[in-house]
Amino acid sequence: MRIAIAITLCILCHASLAQQMEIRVTAKAFAGQPILLYRYADLFTLRASRLGSPLIGDDGRATLRASIEGTAKLRLRVGAVFAAMFARHGSRYDVDLQPPPMGTARSLSGSARTTLIFRELDHLDPNALTSDLNMRLDAFISEDLATDQAAGMQAIAVQRKAAAPDSAQRPATLFVMPTWSKQRVDSFEQKVRHFYRDVKDPWFDRYLHNSFAGLRHGPRVNEEELFNDWIKGRPITYDDPELVRLLRSFYNEHLLLAQRYSAADLQRAYALGNADSLKAVLARNDFLRDDDRRCELVMIDLLHQQFNGKIVVKPGALAMLKQVAEQSSYAEHRLIAANMVWDLTAMHVGERLPAMRLEDMRGKETVLDSLLEGPVCVVLTASWCTYCDQELQALEKLHEEFGAYVRVIAISLDQDADKFRAYLKAHPSMRFNWFRATAEQELRDDLRVKSLPTFYLLNDGVLAHSPAPLPSRGLGAQFNQAKVAVEKGARIKVWDD
Repeated sequence: MRIAIAITLCILCHASLAQQMEIRVTAKAFAGQPILLYRYADLFTLRASRLGSPLIGDDGRATLRASIEGTAKLRLRVGAVFAAMFARHGSRYDVDLQPPPMGTARSLSGSARTTLIFRELDHLDPNALTSDLNMRLDAFISEDLATDQAAGMQAIAVQRKAAAPDSAQRPATLFVMPTWSKQRVDSFEQKVRHFYRDVKDPWFDRYLHNSFAGLRHGPRVNEEELFNDWIKGRPITYDDPELVRLLRSFYNEHLLLAQRYSAADLQRAYALGNADSLKAVLARNDFLRDDDRRCELVMIDLLHQQFNGKIVVKPGALAMLKQVAEQSSYAEHRLIAANMVWDLTAMHVGERLPAMRLEDMRGKETVLDSLLEGPVCVVLTASWCTYCDQELQALEKLHEEFGAYVRVIAISLDQDADKFRAYLKAHPSMRFNWFRATAEQELRDDLRVKSLPTFYLLNDGVLAHSPAPLPSRGLGAQFNQAKVAVEKGARIKVWDD
């Protein structure tokens, strides 16, 4: 009996492993570094959840495995380099991850996008299908811009890249194009659909549908016709990035319209912080009244996208998003709204630092809570960061002058504890409270670290400046302000702008 049970468990274990998605990565330029695999928790906020982080071997290879559902958009990252792709449960991929070409623009987070090169990719795989379709759409748009002077003047240029396009990335310009000739688009769509006639893939069919819906949208579009033909009655497919872009393009002005025609009711909804009240206002529009699910999704997306705009009242909008996250009848909306709340509050002024896994110089696990009383400066650094060393030397001088008023906590992101201790030994005069992050990438994600060094100023554990200025760019003035406030006995009001 025990043998039978063991065999059964072994079979189940192997079956589970066989069904996992697997990506075999060759990245020789990044040997010895961790490669991180993320899945986007939702395609509206693009908040990423980490699925794995194996090291790339000395041979430049690593294997990533994860269990996923549906068609998932994934992100691979090594250091500041990242790439995106689609994957499905049980799929297998062999990819090359190479450094981006010299001069590649970096994102606001300081990272640079590169392209994955797939080897022996099935022509019916979603990466192959979407890459092919995206190239056809780009070629059609480029050809029309080249032959239509009016369109060319009104549209944002689309640059066709020589490299293979990112299968998970569509040009941001797709839905700000002028309306093309209906006959040309109809003819183009007919040809494209004929080309894909043998593809029996429901997810790609929706991707194709929403791509052509977006191609038809523009400033001269008949919105009622577009809505009836391409949006009304269609199911909400949360795993389709083209639907996200279509909805955002089509409904972008609907908060403005609500402000124009129902200003009093809109402001009342914000004052109450009541999501149902705002949804009722939006549902007066002919394009939202037919579908409660779509109306709620559009509502939370507008609140999130336009949170810092002139129309949105922030406290009320945040209360509505929290309400949807907790009470929505739609599980997908609870997840999306929760991610929106996180995006709008995590590491923002007025919020507390998230929990961090740290150890002190002796390797003992440490909790920061007891050290966050009063004015505190937290700096994230690493021994390998040469620019960090310059700023820390400037911080050392500030600490000598203001250390009695502002506690300084330095957190090293060194993965190697020996290098961390060697750095401290080489810099004995930097008498800060030193710790090392035992989960370096987790800390980067949770604190939304964009670059090193990063400084934060806190009052009793609550963020007051996030991020704070560097020592070379005005941190001393903030320390002096803390000194003045503390000497006056106004500790709680330090940095209260």
